[in-house]
Amino acid sequence: MSLHRFLPKTVHFTLPGTPPRGARSEKAQPRDAKAEQRPEIESTPSLFQPAASITPPHTPTEGTKPVGGFINEDGLRVLPALDTTVVAPTTGVRAPADRSSPTWGGRLDQPMSRASSPPPPSLIDATIQSKAKELGRQGVTQPSILTRSESHDRVFAQADWRIVNADQGNGGLRNAVEAASREGDLAEYTWVGTLGMPTDALQGTQQLQDIEDEFATEHDMLTVFCSDKDFDGHYSHYCKQILWPVFHYQIPDNPKSKAYEDHSWKFYVHVNQAFADKIVKNWKKGDTIWVHDYHLLLVPGMVRKRIPSAKIGFFLHVAFPSSEIFRCLATRQQLLEGMVGANLIGFHIHEYARHFLQTCSRLLSAEATPDGIQLEDRFVDVINLPIGIDPVSLSMHREESEVKKWIDTMRERYAGKKLIVARDKLDHVRGVRQKLLSYELFLNRNPEWRGQVVLIQVALSTSEKSELDAAVSDIVTRVNSLWANLAYQPVVYLKQDIDYAQYLALLSIADALMITSQREGMNLTSHEYLFCQDGKFGGKKHGSLILSEFTGTASMFSGGDLAVNPWDYNQCARAIKQALEMGDEEKAKRWAQLSKQVNSHTGSGWFINLTSRLDRVYEEQLRQDQTSVPRLSIGPLTQQYRRSDRRLMILDYEGTLVNWGPVNKIIPVSPQVSKTDKRPLSFRFAAQAKGALERALERSHEMEQCLHDDLIYQPTEDKNDERA
Repeated sequence: MSLHRFLPKTVHFTLPGTPPRGARSEKAQPRDAKAEQRPEIESTPSLFQPAASITPPHTPTEGTKPVGGFINEDGLRVLPALDTTVVAPTTGVRAPADRSSPTWGGRLDQPMSRASSPPPPSLIDATIQSKAKELGRQGVTQPSILTRSESHDRVFAQADWRIVNADQGNGGLRNAVEAASREGDLAEYTWVGTLGMPTDALQGTQQLQDIEDEFATEHDMLTVFCSDKDFDGHYSHYCKQILWPVFHYQIPDNPKSKAYEDHSWKFYVHVNQAFADKIVKNWKKGDTIWVHDYHLLLVPGMVRKRIPSAKIGFFLHVAFPSSEIFRCLATRQQLLEGMVGANLIGFHIHEYARHFLQTCSRLLSAEATPDGIQLEDRFVDVINLPIGIDPVSLSMHREESEVKKWIDTMRERYAGKKLIVARDKLDHVRGVRQKLLSYELFLNRNPEWRGQVVLIQVALSTSEKSELDAAVSDIVTRVNSLWANLAYQPVVYLKQDIDYAQYLALLSIADALMITSQREGMNLTSHEYLFCQDGKFGGKKHGSLILSEFTGTASMFSGGDLAVNPWDYNQCARAIKQALEMGDEEKAKRWAQLSKQVNSHTGSGWFINLTSRLDRVYEEQLRQDQTSVPRLSIGPLTQQYRRSDRRLMILDYEGTLVNWGPVNKIIPVSPQVSKTDKRPLSFRFAAQAKGALERALERSHEMEQCLHDDLIYQPTEDKNDERA
C-alpha cells in the first residue's frame, strides 16, 4: 500500500445544463457578421506565440482553467500517463490530461467545501471577526461572500460523474511508481488517499458508495473519507500554515508565522487517524505500507499501535529542519513519535537525515546512531535516497509534434537572444524575488548584455495574495521600464503555469536554468532541464545550471552546477554572467557530469532501492528482536524482586559500574544493599582485573568474595553498622 494525501485520480461531475468539460456551448452565436470576423481569443496565454505586442499575457482570473502540465506545491511536475491523453474538440491537438492544480474545493465541477467554521488563520482575524459581529448587532451590514448554496451542492448527488487523472498530489512520487510498474519491478500495489475534493455534499448518498467501489475495483485505490472541516483544517491550515513554513526554515518567531497556533492540530490528528483506520481495515499479513510526506506524519505510529508486526516505511519529500527550528513546534514530540512508528524513514539527502537523528536524540532522548534511532523496544533505520525523474516517459513526450512546434516558435521569437528560464511557485521559499534582484544587478553591471538576454520567469501563483506578489511585480516593472524597447523586453513574467508542450520546449531552447530557492528538497525541474539539454531538439545543448546551494539537488550536483547563495546578489549576478559567457568545452564537461547523476538517480531506481531497503531492514529488525536484550523495565523488576526469596544479580563491572581506564583513576563503586531486607542476595560480577574488584568491594564488609568473582551477601545482625 502507498499512502498519499491525494489519490492519483479524482472525480469530475457533469451538472445539468452544462456542457462536458472542454466542450463549447453550441448556443453561443455571434450577433453580427463583424463579430464572426474577429480573431479567436487564445484560451491559454502563451509566452511564445508571435505577436506584435511584447507585453506579457494577461493573467487569468481564479475561475479560469488553463490547459497545461500540473505542478504541485513541492515543485514536482506530474507527467501524464502515456495512454491517458485527451484531444481538444476544437483543435484536435494532443494535450496532457493533467492540468494546473486548483484550490481544494474551488472547482466548478466538484462540490464546494462545507467547512463553515475553519480555525481562524490568525488571532488578529479573530479579533476582526468579533468586531464585525458587534457592528452587525448595531445594524451595520458587511458585504457577504458569494458561495454556492446547499441546494446547489445537492445536485452533485444525482449528477453524472467520471473518474479522471487528478491534478493534485506529488508528481515525482506518481512518476516513480508508474515507472517501476512499467519496468516490471512492482507487480501489485494499491494507492490510499482522499479524492482531492470536498465530500460532505455526497455523504449518505449511493453516489459516494458507487464512487468508492469503482475506485477500489477498477483502479486499485482505497478512498479515505473525512469531513470537509477536518480536511480543510488539516491541509489548508496545519500543513500549509504551520508545517510547511517551519520545515522550510521560516521560524515561528516571524511575526507573520502562525506556528504558535494550535487550533488546527486536532484536524491534523483526525485526518491522520482516518488514514490509519483505512490501513488497519484493509491490511493483510505480508503487506508493505508506505507513507509519504509531511501531511501524514502521525500515521506510522498510529498503525504501529494496532499492528505491531506491520512493515512500515515513511519518506519525507521536503526538507527536514535542524533541531533548533523543529523544536519550536508545539506538537514536536507527537510528530516525532508518529514518524518513528515506521521501520524505515527516508530523506532525500544526508543533511535532512542528520537533522532528524539529532532532533530525535534531543527531544525524544533516544539513542541516535549513524544508521538510525534505538528506541526502548526496537530499532528504526534512517536513510537518505534522492528521488529522480522518469527518462523513458520524458523522452516519449519530447517526440510529440506539439513540442517540436513550440521549439520552432521559440527559435523565431527569440532569435539571437540568450534565454535564462525559471519556473517556480510564487512564495517566499522559492526565492523569486532574490532571482529578479540578482538579474537586475547583472544588467546594471553588464550593459553589453542589455538587449541580448531575456529572463523568462513562469510563476505559479498561490491561493493567498501577499505582499510578495506585489514586490515581484514591482521589480519586473522596474527592470522592463529601464531597458525595454519596442523590440526587446528583458523580463517576460507570466504568473500562471504553461502547458506541458511549452514547458518541454522552454527547457530545450534555454541557455541557462536559474533556481534560487531559499530551502527546498529535490528540485526535479533541474533534472528535466538537464535531460532536455542533450541537443536532440532545439538546436541548443549543454546549457548551464544556476542552482541554489540550499536545495537538496545541490548536494547531488556538487561541482557541475553553478552553486549560488540566493541572498548573495553579487554572487548570483556573477553566476549569470559566467553561465552566458561559458565556453562550449566547459559547458559540455559540466553537462556530462550532471547528466550522469540524472541518469543514475531515476524515479524507478529510487522506488526500487527504497522498497528493497525496507525489506532488508525489516528482516534485520526481526532477527535483532529475537536476540537482543531489551532495556530493563524498572517497575516490573522491582515488584518481582520484592516477591522473590532467592535473588541473583549478574552485573558487568568495567564499562557498567565503572568507566574503562587505569585502575588508579577509576572511582570505585560497590553495590548498595538495603539493610531492612534480610533475604539472601547473590552477586556475580564480570571483571577483568580481580584485584581491582576486591579493592572496590572492601568497603562492603557484609560481602564475602567467592571463587571466580562470585559474591554472596548474607545480611548480618549488627544493627549498629550503618554501612550499606
